[in-house]
Amino acid sequence: QFMSDLVSSANAAAEQQQQHSSVATTAGADIVKAWKAYYNDNFNKIQDENSSSMMDKFWSLYNSEFTSIWTMAYDEADSNENFDETIDIVRTLLNQPGMETIQDDCFGIVHVLDDTLEMEGLWLFNGPDPEQLFGANEETSWYTFSQLGPDATDLVKAAVEKVLM
Repeated sequence: QFMSDLVSSANAAAEQQQQHSSVATTAGADIVKAWKAYYNDNFNKIQDENSSSMMDKFWSLYNSEFTSIWTMAYDEADSNENFDETIDIVRTLLNQPGMETIQDDCFGIVHVLDDTLEMEGLWLFNGPDPEQLFGANEETSWYTFSQLGPDATDLVKAAVEKVLM
């Protein structure tokens, strides 16, 4: 039950996609843009204050009809040998030239866990899936993406907050 509330099954995701927009939209781009602006303006406050206002803002903007939330994990984490090299892998992912073409359609956070050298990420996409990222960045082939939701259940909210904050 826990996982079915957190991560969509293939059938449920297909049904949701039929119900919602199947492409990136202006409304989705506006949501991503508004979240990026808020996050950038308030990033330093996140470290010092209660994260509830940040999460309230995220969920006030999120709309599963126009946007989707995805987690990301590096498939080769067991081959990471040190923290600096692992950071370079993340840097390579985020600095691919194709990323400029989708900068208005996605927002991503990637963490490197210093005890295990695993990478975990959270992405907000304009549209129902990360296909635009895959097309813009060949480095994504080294990662597994899993959709959260699309409904903003308590479990989804907790998973987003864990990575975002």
